[in-house]
Amino acid sequence: MLHLIAALFLAVQAVEPSLIPAARKATTVAVIPIRGPIDAITVASLKQRLAAAEDAGADALVIELDTPGGELVATLEITNILRTQAPVNTVAWVNPFAFSAGTIIALSAREIVTAPDAMMGDAAPITALGPLPVTERAKIESPLLAEVVDEARRHHYDERLVQAFVSVGVELWLLQDQTTGEAVFVDRAEFATVFGHEPSETITPITPPTNGLPFQISPLLTLFSSMQPDDAIAADDIASTPLLPPTRSLLTAEDAERLIIIGQVVSDDRLLTLKPWQAQAYGLSVDSIADDEELLAFFGADRIIRLEPRWSESLVQVLLSWPVRVAFIAIFVVCILIELAAPGIGWFGGGAVVALAVIVGAPMLIGLASWWDLAAISLGLGLIAVELFIIPGTLISGMCGAVLILVGLVGSAVSGDLASTATQEQIVRGGLIVMIGSILGWGIAWLIVRQLNTAGLGHGFVLREAVGPNEGAVPAQTFLGARGVAVTDLRPSGRIEIDGNTVDAVCSGRWIEAGTPVRVSREGLVVQVEPYK
Repeated sequence: MLHLIAALFLAVQAVEPSLIPAARKATTVAVIPIRGPIDAITVASLKQRLAAAEDAGADALVIELDTPGGELVATLEITNILRTQAPVNTVAWVNPFAFSAGTIIALSAREIVTAPDAMMGDAAPITALGPLPVTERAKIESPLLAEVVDEARRHHYDERLVQAFVSVGVELWLLQDQTTGEAVFVDRAEFATVFGHEPSETITPITPPTNGLPFQISPLLTLFSSMQPDDAIAADDIASTPLLPPTRSLLTAEDAERLIIIGQVVSDDRLLTLKPWQAQAYGLSVDSIADDEELLAFFGADRIIRLEPRWSESLVQVLLSWPVRVAFIAIFVVCILIELAAPGIGWFGGGAVVALAVIVGAPMLIGLASWWDLAAISLGLGLIAVELFIIPGTLISGMCGAVLILVGLVGSAVSGDLASTATQEQIVRGGLIVMIGSILGWGIAWLIVRQLNTAGLGHGFVLREAVGPNEGAVPAQTFLGARGVAVTDLRPSGRIEIDGNTVDAVCSGRWIEAGTPVRVSREGLVVQVEPYK
């Protein structure tokens, strides 16, 4: 068996690495790294850097992937961008990992290369909502399967192989056609049809050989290796060259004589994950690239330009991370609660505005916030302003405003169709972030009020030592029309003195300075006063 494996791979060693196909040859190569989770920020960043690559005159593009995966909607947007807006001469460089969404993106490039220690695969959809029912999983997998099958047909990959990245249960065996040297991937049913029996449960898995690949490279690689540098073939003809039909015909028992069993590719209890030698052997990767110098030689290019994400994009990504959003939501809640309890101080109101600007501004920078998010937040701010300056002290308007703002904050991190599972997951995640931040904010505000009371600070944070304790105050409803004097500044809350009684009050209009004569204009939950001359 080892002699057979060694013999089957002599074709690879015949490939002359110095020959660069005309379709790949480039002068300027733009490298766009995509690192970390894939999300809406990644999409916006890719669009900006593609424009920069075009301005720089790049005639080849490399998407350097180092990602654990990411959001489904963002992934499909990126694959569409690479198909419609990127140069035809686009290569995905797995360096060093491209799992999940990274694998889907790699398949959308015209060619794939891998770093020597790379890994790719494991592209099944997952959700923070927990295990998915069969129907929901099928609903999410459907667009991914359609995407990878489409890419397989365009780039002449094996359709069954790429589906094994996405779906558990795709069980594959590798056969080799002795007449053509091509690799053929079959599932259990097709295996039984060809050989007349079920595959052995103890069949030896494919292991890396010591002297080359265990079978002939894919037909796409064969085409590239046979092309001379001056071959006059258009760059956009490579993906459409009919090396393989969109789908091959099912094998029959008549094909058994020319097929050799190499080994099992993936079992039905796991997802396909490939090392570099496997990706190349299975016809997905065309070369192993370790660094920029080798990448330059791969294209026969004169120069490489690296287009890293801008610092602002990295900042936005940090600001949209859940720990940072939780922290700023907690700050916002603390500042709002304290400002409602002691209106007129100003510092806490300013802090709330700054925290809100950070929370909402980050999604706006990448176009994630929608109109209804901003409408809810704007209306909430309006209700809080009514609470502070028109009907202070009631708390009803202010609390309704705070709830609207929190709803808007949940929506600011949501994009896409509300009926889709991916968007619903965003809503749940955003709701959890807002809930945790709100609970944390309430707790911190309670601790602050408790400490202030322990330190001798009175209701509304007015110093009791400055005006004396409010002992023996007469009920507010007895003061309608009564006249007194402001003991403290009312901005808009403070204290007044009427007939020797110190009473908490708020001004109904402009702020009132201490010592100003006042008259009670309204009574109820709070005493409202106005200047009196």
